Amino acid sequence: MSPPAKSSFLLPALVILAAIAATAEPECPTKCGDVDIPYPFGIGGVCSHGKDFEISCINNGTTAVLQSDFHTMQVLSLSVEPPLAKVMLPVAYKCYNPENGYPVRKSDGHVDLWSHGIFLISDTRNMFVVLGCNTGAFTTMNFGEKRGGRYKHQYYAGCFTYCSEPGSPKDGRCASVGCCHVDIPPGLTDNAVHFETWPHDGMEHSPCDIAFLVGKDSYEFRASDLRMDVSRSSMPVWLDWAMGRRGDASCDWEYACENPNTECVDSLNGPGYLCRCKQGFEGNPYDDDIGCTGK
Repeated sequence: MSPPAKSSFLLPALVILAAIAATAEPECPTKCGDVDIPYPFGIGGVCSHGKDFEISCINNGTTAVLQSDFHTMQVLSLSVEPPLAKVMLPVAYKCYNPENGYPVRKSDGHVDLWSHGIFLISDTRNMFVVLGCNTGAFTTMNFGEKRGGRYKHQYYAGCFTYCSEPGSPKDGRCASVGCCHVDIPPGLTDNAVHFETWPHDGMEHSPCDIAFLVGKDSYEFRASDLRMDVSRSSMPVWLDWAMGRRGDASCDWEYACENPNTECVDSLNGPGYLCRCKQGFEGNPYDDDIGCTGK
């Protein structure tokens, strides 16, 4: 009797290897371009702690973005401790014909983060900035789904700018001459800007009213900003993130801090909770396998 063909011995081994490959943990990338992707964030749904933490890596793996039905936001950085994301958000603007002062194009720079479920605009790290030589602007903001009250929007913040002449604005000075800024409150999920209607004829030196949220560590006024390309401009903004925001979850509820060396703390900005390593341990408290380990 002739010996069995070699392929008959290889077939069971191939079946076993295929089964192992099918059940193996996916290889999750930890970077997209220059951006580190720490868990609970992940590239793709399999690698993240759910859709709210999912990051897309586009432009041939060079650009990290957060995507939703409303926005595609470029991500500049992500961190677990402190729980922050730095993203690029659009500027708002209202541009005028300098001959007659009539508006010719505008954008309210609308941002709605509630659809992402985990983010709030950081009140401690950001400010609201208005640029222009004859303008007032204010931002209207909602607090998640807790909307209502006397007005459609629950918070208004803004400031006013002027210029006595084209050369009045000075680099590094943002105190109402060409530039003003104000702090913002905690708990904010969205933003839209409204500009006052003031005369703008004969203002070639300041063709647009401009307003935006921006990180306090990321912007210093330059007089040349009065002529920025508004349709292509965006600003870096810090976002706070937390687990369980949509359900107003807290550490009194069942939570995701399952590593025995972790503890739960309530979010300081809005609803939700965070995980952190207990004293004497360090690492990523959201990673159940290799999270918080001894120092």
